[in-house]
Amino acid sequence: MAGIDARNHLLWPLLVENLERGRAGNTALTGARAVSYASLAAATVGGAAEIDDRFPPGSRVLVASRNQLHVAIGLLAALASRCVPLLCDPTSCERLRRAAAEWSAAGGVGERSVLEATGLPILDGAERWVDTSRSAIDGFAPPAVLADSPAFWTFTSGTAGEPKAVVHAHRGPRAAYEGFAVRVLQLGPEDVTVATAGLPFVYALGNALLFPLMAGATAILPVDLLLPTVLGELARHGATVLIAGPWSLAAIARLVRRQRHVDAIRRLRLVLSAGEPLPRRVFDAWVERFGKRLLDNLGCTEMFNSFVSNVPGSARADCLGWPVPGFEVRVGGAAPTPGRRGALSVVGASRAVAMGSAGRLSPVENLACETGDEVAVDPDGTLVFLGRIDDAFKVQGQFVRPVEVERSLAAVPGVADCLVLLDRDRNGVAMVVAKIVPAKDAHDDLVRRVLRRARADLPPFAVPGRVELVGALSRSDRGKLLRPKGERAEPR
Repeated sequence: MAGIDARNHLLWPLLVENLERGRAGNTALTGARAVSYASLAAATVGGAAEIDDRFPPGSRVLVASRNQLHVAIGLLAALASRCVPLLCDPTSCERLRRAAAEWSAAGGVGERSVLEATGLPILDGAERWVDTSRSAIDGFAPPAVLADSPAFWTFTSGTAGEPKAVVHAHRGPRAAYEGFAVRVLQLGPEDVTVATAGLPFVYALGNALLFPLMAGATAILPVDLLLPTVLGELARHGATVLIAGPWSLAAIARLVRRQRHVDAIRRLRLVLSAGEPLPRRVFDAWVERFGKRLLDNLGCTEMFNSFVSNVPGSARADCLGWPVPGFEVRVGGAAPTPGRRGALSVVGASRAVAMGSAGRLSPVENLACETGDEVAVDPDGTLVFLGRIDDAFKVQGQFVRPVEVERSLAAVPGVADCLVLLDRDRNGVAMVVAKIVPAKDAHDDLVRRVLRRARADLPPFAVPGRVELVGALSRSDRGKLLRPKGERAEPR
């Protein structure tokens, strides 16, 4: 809608449209308890009133809890208030303290034991706000806003440096929903979603909360994100869409034994993978065990959700898929024509309106988002992920892209996980090093077979000069491999 209008507000498609379409009694959220759309609207209004009573208009409030249901209700209530919600990672007290100080937060909404480290006033009323005996307030309507008005903040993962604040407008999640959830996933009221990642991760925030609510569907929000809990809720509530990443998908394929969990996974309509490159072995394992082709997709916090994705019925391994409808994708500054390689950029209405660090926000003026990823275009027009531009390094005067090497080595039977990085020999000459996590059934000749595959698949400069067998690789709280922040690629 043009101009200031309540229908521009993010809560309009999340709640108002569902009430208008007769879904008041339908289950919106479930997990430890079920919450109808009517009760969710009432909790949103009640929570917003308490937030406005406690904090001055325009205040920034941190929303953080390990309980995903509380995060959802706290976020919606803050959206309906006169304050600005900052959705934060609950797993790091130090990061919460820094966010509170850096962005002059007035208080926190969520789990008291998580937020008390900030020293801020805290509202922990999510359970109180959800009263299943209450019906939606007659004439419920969110505040009137511009479509470009800021709605809420999230934070980047920090894998490419210190986390940055990202300010999303009301139009952002709605545009991402129309492109990805509607035109790619075909999400509808009959769907039930569940995620292995927490809601502060925008990939989960969109696909496991905001998109299902916009579709009139049901979002499962487990009390914790341990795989047994997630799988139990998936089976108990009959999930149709699983939102996950390669690390958790690999663990599920390797560890799931209970027949009711296996049967529930086989009944899933869609399984999404994002966050880091999806290894072929994980894709193949899911096809073999569950008969499911994983939908690898790529997005970033600045664009709120995915703008490149495989599509149901056409998903394949080692491929990101096609541009999502509604987004203009460029490769090396030009249209993505077959054979082209280069930096990935994207334009779309889901673009954040501001970003910031060190307590200072800057408006986003460039419509094109430079993602920092490098891709190649296959003959059929699909995009293949080559890695983060900053992760590339030079050996023998040639650029080595770690993801390309890792993709080759991960295909060797007996390799459970791998990381490729730059090191130097005793003469100070650059070389490739591969850290390999062996599978339980790996044979003693694993290193020899890894090197044989590398020599067959890769140019000589990219073949590892050393292969190290390790017990595990370091990962972030979002499951992403933590790469060393050492030497970087030279400017191109």
